[in-house]
Amino acid sequence: MRVTWYIKNTRANRLARFRKSLGMNSYNYDRFLTSTWNRCLQLIPYLENMNIECRVDSGNNLNTDIAVIMRWQDEKAYDLAVRLKDRKVITVLDLCVNLFDKTGIFPGGYGVSKAVVDEVRKITPVVDAVITGSEYIRKRAMEFNANAVYLPESIDYKHFIYKKNKEDFNRQIPRAIWSGVSVKAGEVADLYPILEKRGIPLTIISNKKSDLLGPYKYIPWSYYTFPKNIVKGDFCISPRRTDNTYDLGHSHFKIGAFMAQGVPALAAPLPSYKEVIGKTGGGRICDSDLQWEEALDEVLENREMLWEWSQAAHDGMDYYSTENIAKIYVETFEKLISG
Repeated sequence: MRVTWYIKNTRANRLARFRKSLGMNSYNYDRFLTSTWNRCLQLIPYLENMNIECRVDSGNNLNTDIAVIMRWQDEKAYDLAVRLKDRKVITVLDLCVNLFDKTGIFPGGYGVSKAVVDEVRKITPVVDAVITGSEYIRKRAMEFNANAVYLPESIDYKHFIYKKNKEDFNRQIPRAIWSGVSVKAGEVADLYPILEKRGIPLTIISNKKSDLLGPYKYIPWSYYTFPKNIVKGDFCISPRRTDNTYDLGHSHFKIGAFMAQGVPALAAPLPSYKEVIGKTGGGRICDSDLQWEEALDEVLENREMLWEWSQAAHDGMDYYSTENIAKIYVETFEKLISG
């Protein structure tokens, strides 16, 4: 079986094709969107070990059995899907963000415009299947293509190799940690006074510093240093908005990567966060300022609970390991091939 992952022709994609032409089976993940290496590049070695021939392309080579169009839904992507279907290639659209509903643009420049909604609603009925990064997106995709499958974002345990120890939770004050692109650091702003009142220090891992009102420890984000930096926090926080369809559709990865290395999560009630915390028992969902305050107070008072959460998070997230999720991809591809 041949699977080609079609990525919009960015500088990163050109570099990937160049390295492949030299026989170098590796990529600089820092040049790709997190969702691209998570839902494509890190899967490829596992798929190839299961005899799935994989290739990354920008739409030039159409000789494949299955085409996965990654985070790309504009007119060029639509034309690519049509050309592939004309060649009897099975086409799959990968969606890790809910693009079916207009949200407008939030402060920081992210969100979903009407133009993007029109694009994704045009291409979705054309492809043979849609694979999504959350169950929330799958349900929205089902309204436009009956063959929509939720394939979770995965944690590569060959890369995320560190694990919190019990002794890590003995420091006088545990450290909160958050990671994300800098334009979304505003998510932490409302929670910051609650942390500050309790003397809880904060670490932020991001592409650049943010203008938070108050001190925090900043660590530059890189795929290659991220695993080691994750365990510098004692619990991760993810106080995301839940009043819009953009945030509600997001995957678990923002807390899942921490949990996989034994860093428990305190998180907003996004569907995907409720999924992984409910499945693992590795943290707590906080649905209001009061619940955040109660959870943080308990973290300060009960370090044994933090350790129990840590173990549960690490062990439970194995379900979402890239090795396991890659097997689900193979099953999905085989079903598409067999019709």
